[in-house]
Amino acid sequence: MLTEHLLRYCAKQTMQHYLAFKPGLSCAPLLPDKSKKYLLYIHIPFCADLCPYCSFVRVKFEPELAARYFEALKKEIKTYFSLGYQFDSVYVGGGTPTIWPKKLVEILSLAKSLWPISQISTETNPDHLVPDILQKLKDIGVNRLSVGVQSFSNDILTSVHRSKQCGSSEDIKQRLASIKGMFDTLNVDMIFNFPNQTMEMLAEDVKALRALDADQVTYYPLMISNAKRKEIEEKCGKGHYRHERKAYDFIVDQLAGQYRCESVWCFSKQAGLIDEYIVSHDEYIGVGPGSWGYINGAMYHNTFSVQDYIQRSLSGQSPITACRVFSKRDRMRYMFMLALIAGSTSLSDMEKKVGSRFWLFLGGELLFLLLTGALVVRDGKLVLTRKGRYYWVILMGTMFSVVGDYRNEFASLDDSTLLLRKIVPLDKSRQNLNIRVSSLR
Repeated sequence: MLTEHLLRYCAKQTMQHYLAFKPGLSCAPLLPDKSKKYLLYIHIPFCADLCPYCSFVRVKFEPELAARYFEALKKEIKTYFSLGYQFDSVYVGGGTPTIWPKKLVEILSLAKSLWPISQISTETNPDHLVPDILQKLKDIGVNRLSVGVQSFSNDILTSVHRSKQCGSSEDIKQRLASIKGMFDTLNVDMIFNFPNQTMEMLAEDVKALRALDADQVTYYPLMISNAKRKEIEEKCGKGHYRHERKAYDFIVDQLAGQYRCESVWCFSKQAGLIDEYIVSHDEYIGVGPGSWGYINGAMYHNTFSVQDYIQRSLSGQSPITACRVFSKRDRMRYMFMLALIAGSTSLSDMEKKVGSRFWLFLGGELLFLLLTGALVVRDGKLVLTRKGRYYWVILMGTMFSVVGDYRNEFASLDDSTLLLRKIVPLDKSRQNLNIRVSSLR
């Protein structure tokens, strides 16, 4: 338990260090390496209802606001085409991406008209598993459908305000069963360690998943920001770390015979299925409010305000409000963290990504993991043990929570730019940032 507390503390400090941005009023997109193909993350911020645990950028769906938003989104996507980016995969998250299927199809059609997209993954809700929406997604070429179930427990669904929108546990099971085989990959998104979730509830959830036999299950721990903690405690109770290790081990053990661990929290029936976007690509571009991108050793994020995003994009201004060039050591730590989400990484791949001296730069981290039995070196690979996989769940969960706190802190700053904004010329800001990035190569 002491080691786990230490990990949470270190992960929090590390992520706060990564997020030591100096938010500005505008920053231009970085120029791409035209020999590379990146992943394009598209954010759709609209939901019919707002779940109390979610700290991503999302707002209640309003047709007029959404119509303006999708026009702004098209403009930002075209900007990356004009800069020479090449994308081969698209991941659509939210919010609820399928809340306006016609507009989602327009966005995906635009992306496919600009680039040779081979993989499209989109998130959706159980109540959107209806023939009209599903056929639109299939026709546009969606390969992976990720359904946000979170839990099959009616008590939990009610406590987090999802039962009214998504239906009962039985409704959700029937809808999922009815679409098996429709897409290359049917992924079911689940959350474990709600404060009011007993081990008996978790066992029922896993039993339902095994019976469903979906292609893939992604099982996240509850990741809440400080701003959401009070709300989730009022609805679900306190102490959500209490059974986290026990719950994670139970999930891994129960799914082991039917699924293989594709990452520390993703379980697939076969190798090679599309996973979360940060696993499948080292570098990615995010479009939409609150989206993040990482390219050439630099991380950036767009404005967290939907209204500000629309105004910026439609007026031809960059929606990027903060960007930071990582030091060489920070780049190594970040790539090391992402690489091991998959559970292992080859030493040769690490050397290609971050350099042959990564042992020196990451000596402290590697020594800690090796001495605690979280990491082993086997057949030319760095491999997480069972303990190490759980440690990585702690690291990633803590980091997502810290990002949620950061997002909440700076959302008001982005809103203030609607009243007064001094925009840095795009060409000048791009030139200055690219100079700093080039100095790292």
